[in-house]
Amino acid sequence: MRRLLLISCMMAVTTPVFAQTVDAKGADELAATLSKYFGKTAIEKKIINVVPEADNYRITFSTAKLLESLPKQDYIKGDFGEYSLLTKPLADGSWNVTSSTMPRGSVEMVTPTGPETLQWSIDNANVSGIFDPKIGAFSKASFAYGSFKLKSTSPTQDVEASAGSAKGETIGTAAASGGVDFSSVQSAADFRETMTIKAPAPTDGAATDGGATPAPATPAEPLKVVIRGNELGANADAKGFRNLQLLDLWAFFIAHAGEKTLKDTEQAELKAKVLAALPLWDKLSGAYHLADLDVETPLGPFAAKNVSQELNFDGISKSGGYHYAFRTNGLKYPSLPIPEWSAQFLPTDVEFAFGTTGIDLDTVAKAAVADMDLNREKPFSDEFEASTAAAFMMNPPKVVINKSLIRTADTELTVEGEVSFAALKPESRTTWEMAGFDVALDRLTKASKQEPEIKNYIVFAKLAKDFGTQLPNGHIQWVVDQKADGSVSVNGNPVKGPDPVVEPGDDTLDGDAAAPGEEEDNEGMDNGIVVMPPAPQ
Repeated sequence: MRRLLLISCMMAVTTPVFAQTVDAKGADELAATLSKYFGKTAIEKKIINVVPEADNYRITFSTAKLLESLPKQDYIKGDFGEYSLLTKPLADGSWNVTSSTMPRGSVEMVTPTGPETLQWSIDNANVSGIFDPKIGAFSKASFAYGSFKLKSTSPTQDVEASAGSAKGETIGTAAASGGVDFSSVQSAADFRETMTIKAPAPTDGAATDGGATPAPATPAEPLKVVIRGNELGANADAKGFRNLQLLDLWAFFIAHAGEKTLKDTEQAELKAKVLAALPLWDKLSGAYHLADLDVETPLGPFAAKNVSQELNFDGISKSGGYHYAFRTNGLKYPSLPIPEWSAQFLPTDVEFAFGTTGIDLDTVAKAAVADMDLNREKPFSDEFEASTAAAFMMNPPKVVINKSLIRTADTELTVEGEVSFAALKPESRTTWEMAGFDVALDRLTKASKQEPEIKNYIVFAKLAKDFGTQLPNGHIQWVVDQKADGSVSVNGNPVKGPDPVVEPGDDTLDGDAAAPGEEEDNEGMDNGIVVMPPAPQ
């Protein structure tokens, strides 16, 4: 809902600078500008209404009138309330924007599995900021609310969520490369979510062989999970976000929404607008975190000091990179049905980060624009699709494993590296490093006295240590190289030979008997795997 208000403000991006006197004529001009982004029907049917109010213009978005304008149907109904904001033109051409309207709302839906409902409310809300048409963004904006509540029901699960006080701030400035640089930070206190997962209804136990009808099955107890966090926070940053060009592109679609075909001049205009919006942004990043997490489950309470996710995306470029990270630390567990010795191997911290680099989306996007014809049954030709697929196979992106780790009470294992593809065959180099190896091995050795089968794992652990390199800080390191031919080496020591080369039409490797004499010659080898002693360290 808050985003809807901010987006509504941004639709005024090309609003002309009216005279400082606020009157009905200025309201009509502002409504005409908004119609470029919402459509004339929205203005004519008062879905969006602009009226002068003192020295402001009040812009109101009526969800009731929106629903009235839609075709009659029996699948969804609700009361979304009205959203309104006050905009005041300032002498420098910017606009002061304020709002305290974030109403309650509800939705009822009919789905194949049964009825679903959604209700929400936000109390004591306020939004304020300065919108600058020259950059098409808020130069500064802030929001706050006192509390938030949400409740949903469905045949499969019910959800109740709430948060205490929340606040946020956004700052935008013109970017040197074009577009706008912006940053946004927001947080909410005392987050809580309760999920009640319902068991499927028991099947009818009626007898079909003439015997006595058994008693009805007892419904299973629902599964309940409660999530709590002291703070739920999010932030976003962008460099060179092409919002003016994207809004211009959106206005084109609104202007031609009712047309089944486009004239050649209109398609040329559309292509020009798409190209003008590239690369969409230079850099875009976002993250959220949940602090002091507690999770109540049927198994018992789980907890984490912090849980976070991060996204970092380049724009459409010749060599773009796109990265994701998930991190959690301070993990705690209930009493689990596992052996006592294994509890020390449960992770306390997990960080998982990966991405891709070297992706040429610029060439693909521009080729797509050149090929596009919206009057064809298929907007993009078979030739374009085939050439794009071939280009991807010739130059696939590189997968990057950013430094990731798993930490336990005694150990820490990290990995980083990259995977490239030659003719779709993977070639990788990864570096693994472990602290506390000897402590973990000692725990396994002691545990094997009660559980002898653990000795099988100890053999592999000792072999892994032999292949590792002892670092000055006491850690053990393994550099694993996998070549496109299938061969693998660890710290320069071969552990697997190349994959067999299969000539077209040659099926002798598919389980056929070996030729006479081959069995003796291949003694000590198994499918190309050769374990050799590590080089001296």
